[in-house]
Amino acid sequence: MKEVAAKAGVHQTTVSLALRDHPRLPLATRRRIRGLAERMGYRPDPLLGAFNFHRNVIHAEKGRAVIGFILDAQARRCFSQQAGHPVVVEAARRTAKARGYSLELFVLDPKVTGVKRLGQILQARGIEAVVVSTFELATKRLELPWDYLSAVKIEGRHLWPPLPVVTNDQYEVGRLGVQKLRSLGYHRIGLVAAAEAELRLGDAFRMGPTIEEARVASRHRVPPLLLNDSGRAAAPETVARWIREHRVEAVASNLNEVIGYLQAAGLSLPRDIAFCSLDLPLDRMDWAGVVQNHGLVGQRAVEQVLSLLYTHQRGIPQVPSVTFIPGYWRDGGTAPGRRY
Repeated sequence: MKEVAAKAGVHQTTVSLALRDHPRLPLATRRRIRGLAERMGYRPDPLLGAFNFHRNVIHAEKGRAVIGFILDAQARRCFSQQAGHPVVVEAARRTAKARGYSLELFVLDPKVTGVKRLGQILQARGIEAVVVSTFELATKRLELPWDYLSAVKIEGRHLWPPLPVVTNDQYEVGRLGVQKLRSLGYHRIGLVAAAEAELRLGDAFRMGPTIEEARVASRHRVPPLLLNDSGRAAAPETVARWIREHRVEAVASNLNEVIGYLQAAGLSLPRDIAFCSLDLPLDRMDWAGVVQNHGLVGQRAVEQVLSLLYTHQRGIPQVPSVTFIPGYWRDGGTAPGRRY
């Protein structure tokens, strides 16, 4: 590093910052010094890197003690409902704490804290690691000082920029739910999902059952029912009409309120129809379905963003990765085995 500094005409500290891609230096300076180091044959010591990683975990550096968890004000409602979002946040908080960091929520609200102001806050407080989670479809772009940040998204595939993503594997969750229902003897299986969520998730829930439907005779296929948020008041009637029209034997859905729709339509579970939750709450031991590992999503998101931080990877990657977290099936009384 001394030789690179002498050749570049800068202090050795500047070389250290450039090799760590630190945003304190102009991008042009970082590129010039890194290019010079490569031509001179400089290679980082992997053992020293491992030691620094361990040291930073044990003693979190000043100015890097907080991980920002960013969501928008419209999506904040998810955290007051019985859904997976609070589980994600709590697991992320525990993981951050175990590594010497705290997790702090930042809610983007144009009336209070806009994107520009949030970027200023992050920089002023020296927060360099952020997890971006739960943005509604209306928010298309998130303009933050990305060159300064190590960042990971939880879901939010519709949201710019294209960052590394950690997400439940909704595609496999849907497939697993349909496969298990078929093994229990159900033929006409229908999916109920939220139209807005499918747009945000890239049709992830819908694609798994669609693949499974293609494997059976056309007479057993049921078209999925996508419910709009604006039409939830009429949802019970809509669901009941869809069931009658397509002679549905079992419903698979990530919307657990669908059980209430079925009951409102006068259907008895499981006598009249079976139900499989594709986001099964751990406390509903009487339901059948797929448990999504929301806690593991929060854990992996924090682990990934800290890995990026410790290896000095900031900004928007050329090829962002996607980490899929699998779910698992749990038997329950809403979908018993059928006898013929």
